[in-house]
Amino acid sequence: MRMNDMDVSDLYLLQNVPPYHLQALVKTRRLPQPLTNPTDAISSSSLNLPEIGEALFDPETCQEVIRGLGELETRILNELVACGGRANSRDLALYFTSAQMLNTGKDKHVGAQFIAPSEKSSDVSAFPGTEPQTGGTRYKRDTPAQGIGSLRPYAEAASTSALQYPTPHPHGVFEQALHRLLVLGLLFWGKQTNFVGRDYANGVYDGVLIVPQAVMDAAQAVLRSHVEAQFIAPSSQADALATDYQDGLRSLQRSLYLYWSLVSSVREGLSLVSSKLLSRPALRQVIEQLGPITDIERIRTEADGPHLLFMRLLLMKLGLLYERNGAILAAPADAFFALPLLERARRCYRLWLETSFWNELSYLPGVILRPGPGPLDPAHPEVINARAMVMERILQAQPGAWHALPAFIARAKLYVPYLLFPRQYGARAERYSTGSNPYGWDFRLRHGWLTHREGWHMVEGGFIRAMLSGPLCWLGLVELHEENDMDAFRLLPQSALITGETAYDIEELPRGKLVVQPNFEMLALAPVSEALLIRLDRFAERTRLEQIAQYRLTKASVTRAIQMGMHAEEIQQVLEQAAGGSLPQNVCYSLMEWERQARRIELWPRMTLLEVDDAALLDELFADAKTRPLFGRRLAPLLAEVVSDQLANLQELLWQREYLPALVAAPVYNQVLESGRMPAHEPQWRLLEDGLLQPCYPVVNLYLAAQLERITIYDEATGWRRITPSSIQRSPDIPLEHMVRFLQQYCLDGVPPSFLIRLKLWGGGYDRQNVISVEAAPMLRLSAQALRDIQADEEVGELLEEEVSSENRLVRVPQDRLARVVELLRERGFVVED
Repeated sequence: MRMNDMDVSDLYLLQNVPPYHLQALVKTRRLPQPLTNPTDAISSSSLNLPEIGEALFDPETCQEVIRGLGELETRILNELVACGGRANSRDLALYFTSAQMLNTGKDKHVGAQFIAPSEKSSDVSAFPGTEPQTGGTRYKRDTPAQGIGSLRPYAEAASTSALQYPTPHPHGVFEQALHRLLVLGLLFWGKQTNFVGRDYANGVYDGVLIVPQAVMDAAQAVLRSHVEAQFIAPSSQADALATDYQDGLRSLQRSLYLYWSLVSSVREGLSLVSSKLLSRPALRQVIEQLGPITDIERIRTEADGPHLLFMRLLLMKLGLLYERNGAILAAPADAFFALPLLERARRCYRLWLETSFWNELSYLPGVILRPGPGPLDPAHPEVINARAMVMERILQAQPGAWHALPAFIARAKLYVPYLLFPRQYGARAERYSTGSNPYGWDFRLRHGWLTHREGWHMVEGGFIRAMLSGPLCWLGLVELHEENDMDAFRLLPQSALITGETAYDIEELPRGKLVVQPNFEMLALAPVSEALLIRLDRFAERTRLEQIAQYRLTKASVTRAIQMGMHAEEIQQVLEQAAGGSLPQNVCYSLMEWERQARRIELWPRMTLLEVDDAALLDELFADAKTRPLFGRRLAPLLAEVVSDQLANLQELLWQREYLPALVAAPVYNQVLESGRMPAHEPQWRLLEDGLLQPCYPVVNLYLAAQLERITIYDEATGWRRITPSSIQRSPDIPLEHMVRFLQQYCLDGVPPSFLIRLKLWGGGYDRQNVISVEAAPMLRLSAQALRDIQADEEVGELLEEEVSSENRLVRVPQDRLARVVELLRERGFVVED
């Protein structure tokens, strides 16, 4: 190995090694001792470090030394290489202690065997405390899927015992293994980031452990040769899980369906309180729908049931629920539940992983956040980044094997020490204080402050616990050890399918058959698809839903479906398709009879109608197989029903055919001028001073235009509408006040003041008093009491004329402007008396 090939950082490590350790290293590795001055004592300056480095970091020599390491030494070196070559010694000791890898008795050499760093190693002995899982054996859950009744709040579910770092001891098993790696030159250490002045003879190495780059390359080469020697081609993952994976995924999808089904069955939706959480009655409905909960009284608000809140927010993110007017309403869900099961599971997982609708920081056990997030506050971008980093660690775990949570969290700190708190936001010791983290919060214990060492396991570790015990468990990716306070978890086999992006060609289990009995009972045999359940919910009453679904057809349920726009023919078609054959004759007859009775008198709220001016257009649309599904019944040659959820598609179709349809809500514009109730709408015209109404758009609102025609005439010169005295006087049943309000609301910039005077004169708006008198005589201005006293005075009262009526108003006009004022008033239509 030439000096040019040796990494500069490796040489830097050698230069800062104390002389006594350098001498011990040379003797242990039996390296040559080239002295720069043979007469000097052995020291760092007297030794030729570049030549020592070439011999020490020679690739073949390093590989030979690594192969001769003991089991524990191999594990330590292996872990350091896997986490990038740097780690805190006490964090590494905590992980090895938590994973029970230091209780191996007398250290034994494993010779040519090299333990792989990944937790997916085929050598099960490399991971004490885990249960092996045979590759060819199908996985089966030991416990039934968790329901909402078995989940406890985060703060109670996680273990909050005090963290105990192992006490370092010079003769401890871990310290002795580190010492051997140090004297072999495979490992160096320093106090945090200061690598000068390190005491290698102390025996207690509390600081940063560093693996030279040359040693990392050699260790990875040994690993590659070891893996290639033991490589066994894995069986197809899709084949291994083709049958079993669907049972693990169906639980979440069934819960989503039940939640959506409840909301869709409530016409007004589930009510919300001011905090945007479900009201207490609505929350109780959800709990009763999704299954029994043992501690139902403890769930007083939606925030007390994280699983329920998570499902509601996930459904809203999927577009299956939405909020309007203080309530949660259901959107059409047929398209989503018609997707393959794996695709639905992947969508749910990706929405949680990549979006901010869920915030795990709201559920840190034993940690108080001030001010902290609210239940519905979106997650910070750093939280979303942290999810991805934690998922990378979780997916390295061996599926099917139990993994102790404390050991997993301790190991995660080695790989992602800056989880949740990037180093640019402040010093590590202050990151749990306001101003030193991206969240602007204080992270505290219930009684005291967090230190940076224990804080990682309480905050970042609590974040990992919140992910495992919450979304990952609910999404069907992990299973928790129910008998040990969630101190262990294991990846379920389907996790690789859900989190991956490979398009597996997996055939779903055949859907169960629907049995329609003559007594109107219907049984949907397992496995029951949610898409079929949604279709049955529209026209039948569900009486039971477990492994099989039991429904009953009733006159009330069919009538309700007809009122929502379905037809007996459509209901019969759905049932025959699901049953795979014809229906009992009495069922078909009853469906037709119930529809006939339901349609004797029909009230159709919120119905959309299409009115055309040429019946040929409707003939063409109804004859085309592609456009026929957009319509319901044809009510008249020029009028047809539009399917409620097809309005947007119909508009686009008409635009493509160069039609510009006007979309209006008919009942709102009935008798607008008579009632005076003006619906909100953008201005349609601009009213000019001569009474002409200039349209603002090529096509104005047809209903407003029809109302305008009642108070206007057609102007042949411009093609617009014009307001004239005759047009106003021909509608005596319309109040003048309503005319003015109509023009003010639907005309841009309202009514010009000069035209408003004419309009009121034409409509008798001045109590039919259109005469204005010019008073030139001197007048007295005095109080009412003084006027009465003066008029009673015999001498003065005889000199005064009659009092001006209080109904009239007087206004001063300068003498030089009087003529112009009189002229303008006469132009406006007033009669002015001089």
